[in-house]
Amino acid sequence: MMDEFEDDVTGRPKLSVVNGADWLTTEPPEPDQILEDVFDRGDKLAIIGPSKLRKSFLLNQLLLSLASGRDFISLRSPQARKVLLCQFEIVMNHEHRRLRRMARAMAITPEDLGDRLQIINARGLGISGAEGVQRIMHRAQEIEPDLIAFDPLYKLATGAENATEDMKVILGAFDQMAEKTGAAIAYVHHDPKGAPGDRDIRDRGAGSNALGRDYDACITLTAHAQEPDAAIVDLLLRNYAPRDPFTILWTVEEGGAYCFEERPDIAPDKKTSKTKPQQPALSVYVPVAHNILGKDEMEVARFKETFKTQTGLTDSRIRDFLNWSTSGDSPHIRTRSLRSRGENRKWVSIGRELNA
Repeated sequence: MMDEFEDDVTGRPKLSVVNGADWLTTEPPEPDQILEDVFDRGDKLAIIGPSKLRKSFLLNQLLLSLASGRDFISLRSPQARKVLLCQFEIVMNHEHRRLRRMARAMAITPEDLGDRLQIINARGLGISGAEGVQRIMHRAQEIEPDLIAFDPLYKLATGAENATEDMKVILGAFDQMAEKTGAAIAYVHHDPKGAPGDRDIRDRGAGSNALGRDYDACITLTAHAQEPDAAIVDLLLRNYAPRDPFTILWTVEEGGAYCFEERPDIAPDKKTSKTKPQQPALSVYVPVAHNILGKDEMEVARFKETFKTQTGLTDSRIRDFLNWSTSGDSPHIRTRSLRSRGENRKWVSIGRELNA
């Protein structure tokens, strides 16, 4: 006999129907926010960025923050959360080392974490597709996490990355996992080739555009225009107000501990296809100049010619170097001039050493 809660046609659970008028007279339940005004339990979070911009490290920092009840960079974590990391890419001992170093930089101890950070090292286990998500879901139901994270998405997904129908399979499996466990689902995904800074945040992420329409919150990383260890964080949120982008800096301490830190003093200038490479500081050319001059004095025209050959600098950049290196009370390069009727000659020689 068919269960009274089953549909008499499909045999599946009956669809729930709500009277909209009732919503006008009642307050909705408060969302269970995992990051305040960013995403909740049951939501899907994407972390998207180009290759080698430390997306996995950012996820690790998020999970350590949540499990210890710490704020995630500048985003508030209302309470400590149990999290489950399913990582498919890194050999176990390297992931072990990464988490230890990051926890040390964040001053997080085993007592801070308790049993709230659980890890499945899924590399090489053949876990993929909807079946793989189901397998992890069964384990997650025993652990009862608030957040389940997958790193990276492409290792779990099957089919063609650009095919909407193939991508919908894995996104649908995430929906089922979120519904049955109540947990938020997070995943790391990569950008397509090109300059991510040229794209709108809504168009980030390689493959089918179904991805951009599916998540509830997205954190994107974009390389900074000039600072090589800095990245710009953008947030795209379905259920909460927009947030301004901000800059984070990858900081490595003595002894090898590392993490991201917010840097309000570094403007969030994104690297784009039109960004010109930052020129090296003029000070890096002092050893070249000193090597050319040796202990001798050299006419400035001859020096410029030799200096240009060895550095490849433009004439205007060489002028900038000479103006900088010959200025001040203790210049790196000294000048001597001879001016008389019909004659104007100038020589250069070594001044103080670079580190003097």
